[in-house]
Amino acid sequence: MNYQSPDYHLAADEFDHPHQFKPKRLRRWLVFLLVFLPCLFGSQIYIFLQPAIYQSVATVLTMAATDIDQASPEADLQHVSIQKQVLLGSVIMEKTAERLQQLPSNLKTWSADELRSLLAVTPEPDTNLVQLQAQGPEPKLLQLAVNAWIESYLQIRAAFIAENTAKVTEELNNELQRIAQQVQDKRNEIDQFRLSHDILSTESADNQAHARLQGLNKSLNDAMEEEVKTKAKFDAILDAISRNETVIPESDSRSMAVLIQQAEKLRDQLAAIEAQYTKEYIDLNPSLSRVREQLAEIEAKISEKSSTGKNVARQEAENNYNAARQAVIALKQQMQAHKKLAADYTSQFTEHQALQKELENLETLQQDTQQRLVEIDVKQREKYPQVDVVDWASLADKPISPNYLQESLLAFAISLALALLAVLIIDYLNRESPPSAPAPLSFGGIHLHHQPQSMLDALNQQPQRVAYDPLKALPVEETPREMPRQEVLALYQSAEPVIKAIISLLFNGLSLMEIRTITPDCLNTNTLMILIPGQRNLIMTASVAHLCASGYVFSDWPSEDDIKALLCCAAIDSGLSHPEQITLETLQFTYLLFLLQQGIKLADLSKIVGPLPPSRLLELSQWATTQASVSFDKISLDYLNAS
Repeated sequence: MNYQSPDYHLAADEFDHPHQFKPKRLRRWLVFLLVFLPCLFGSQIYIFLQPAIYQSVATVLTMAATDIDQASPEADLQHVSIQKQVLLGSVIMEKTAERLQQLPSNLKTWSADELRSLLAVTPEPDTNLVQLQAQGPEPKLLQLAVNAWIESYLQIRAAFIAENTAKVTEELNNELQRIAQQVQDKRNEIDQFRLSHDILSTESADNQAHARLQGLNKSLNDAMEEEVKTKAKFDAILDAISRNETVIPESDSRSMAVLIQQAEKLRDQLAAIEAQYTKEYIDLNPSLSRVREQLAEIEAKISEKSSTGKNVARQEAENNYNAARQAVIALKQQMQAHKKLAADYTSQFTEHQALQKELENLETLQQDTQQRLVEIDVKQREKYPQVDVVDWASLADKPISPNYLQESLLAFAISLALALLAVLIIDYLNRESPPSAPAPLSFGGIHLHHQPQSMLDALNQQPQRVAYDPLKALPVEETPREMPRQEVLALYQSAEPVIKAIISLLFNGLSLMEIRTITPDCLNTNTLMILIPGQRNLIMTASVAHLCASGYVFSDWPSEDDIKALLCCAAIDSGLSHPEQITLETLQFTYLLFLLQQGIKLADLSKIVGPLPPSRLLELSQWATTQASVSFDKISLDYLNAS
């Protein structure tokens, strides 16, 4: 891009002799070195005189490792936090200091406060591991301190566990003796209670009162069942007698059945004889008439036994029913008499069961106490988790701080920055006003002491300070050209409807990107407003309103390349020269000049064409009129219908 040459006004003091700048440069170097060298040497000495800091680390597991057939427990963060406080407690610190004093290789006096500032505990996230750390300038002492710290912790913890174990064991033994005595007393009480109340067994059925009560219940149930049966049989006999049926006692039922069978047999014989012989012949033949006589005798016996059997059967059934009823009454009387005895037995047996339950509770408590005693003797894992030293402290071979190289480079950079800042401050404080006389011109080291008088007069008339005119640095040749109004109207008339719509919207202040977002809903012909989705609202020009009234649908926009091609085709059809120069940018630039020529303020351009960068506004200011103070409501926005 070609620009106009910037217009610089040379200051008069630049024509002075160059040798006058030497003291000023020497002063700058002097200030720079006076600040830079002390800062650099002082900081470097401080950095490299710092003692090297070493770190000694040990790793401790505060929960016992599980057996091979057991699942590992989850991390107990609360326990780890408690152990951290214990490790840094005064008791452990004092014990560690005492232990370090007793070491033969120790040549230093230790105190609890010094150890507390030297040592640190760092828990491993989501584990029962803790790291015991010590930092200082002497690595051997750090290793001794950390290992002595662990040994003191293990010793104090072991002594504490042993003391508490002995104390708890003694308490449990005393408690076990008291429980054993209570168990023995309760057993004696139960034995005395059994003897005094004749309780032979812990089972209720094995005792006399309960057995008697069960026997009476069973007998009463059987008697009541028998009463029901005899009553039913008695009622059945009475019903049969009322219907004049044959009723016989059970004792005569067998003989009666024999008689009935014999009678049936004789009837069959008599029927056979009567079917074969006549009655007169049968009467004359004694053997045949004997059958009839036998039948008559047997039927007479059956009739007699039946008449007498009714009374016997009724009397027998009545007697059985009365006997069963009397048995029920007698058993109920015995049950009534046995109620108090049964109630006393039930109360005594319930009390006996309560005593048995108390004895079982005491025996259970005795077993639990014995189990606790055994567990205390075997291991103390739940209340006193075991400690396992995973890694003892080793001798540190490399320091962890300071980083001499990094700090040295940082100090060098700060010293350099301070020195440069001091030079700038000195220059600012010692700045002199420019002399009134013109200085000799200097071009590339060639000093012109004898300039023409006309050049000196011209320089004297110019401002004494260097000034920069931004308007003269703006691009000239590559800015879009302004199209004459006749060319714009000719292009508009030759364009297709979609290009007409785009030209109308361009001359309404919309960009191509905004135009492609426009839909028919964005154009409100009632209020003459264009609603740009998600951006801004704009007053509609008459050209756009005319297109809306003519029925054009602002939708289905072509792609950007198609729009450019259609615009070029319209320029060709309209017969314009250089149609390739007719672009969207040319049209937008023409519209901007149309607004500027009306005297619109640069600040008001954004109300029409949207936000513009400051560089663009500066470029457009070249075409602004000197009367750029016309109010916005007096600016005409419609280019196509302007007179």
